[in-house]
Amino acid sequence: MTAALAVQGLSGGYRSLAVFREASFAVEPGQTLGILGPNGAGKSTLLKTIAGLLPTQAGSVLHDGVAMGGARAHRRARTGLVLVPEGRQILAELTVQENLDLGRAAGRLGKPEFAARSAEVLAIFPRLAERRRQKGGALSGGEQQMLAIARALLLDPTLLMLDEPTQGLAPIMIRQVLVALQALKGRFAMVVVEQNRAFLDTLADVTLTMRNGRLAPDEKGTNQ
Repeated sequence: MTAALAVQGLSGGYRSLAVFREASFAVEPGQTLGILGPNGAGKSTLLKTIAGLLPTQAGSVLHDGVAMGGARAHRRARTGLVLVPEGRQILAELTVQENLDLGRAAGRLGKPEFAARSAEVLAIFPRLAERRRQKGGALSGGEQQMLAIARALLLDPTLLMLDEPTQGLAPIMIRQVLVALQALKGRFAMVVVEQNRAFLDTLADVTLTMRNGRLAPDEKGTNQ
């Protein structure tokens, strides 16, 4: 079986500064991989490099067996390699529905498929359906995170990467995000970067830890 994501000897950072080094791992179709680590460990830089937002310093990224090479982020997203960034980055002046509709131009679904997927996404996140005419900036932090995930789902991912999805959220909203992601498990591969061990222990099939720019197996987490 071809891995949904195969990272081989990947190093990356900013210009000549290496933030992480020689990362190697694979994510099988339908598998959820967690990456646990403190602030500054290199987790976000790793995801940005895989997504094509930062250049690769060494190594390779294969998505569904295809080498990404120097492909930019928008081209990787159109192959189904999709990132939900840290900080959510929704457009505050647009409504919930307008934020979602942006995926029609950026994604790879035709108009009928996009309409069907939109209805499915709003069923997964009923709070967004209730607030579809509200501006993104008027949503709570948890609702904004739901919107960021929903927007990513409309790009039809085969690999969904989430960068710190629980950051800044109240416990009740963390639970709602967790329930939504659990409902999506198995539909596509996921890579979830987190500092919240309990969240990853509940969600991930396998967990790695990152410290000082190096990945290693997690010896403490209990995964499903």
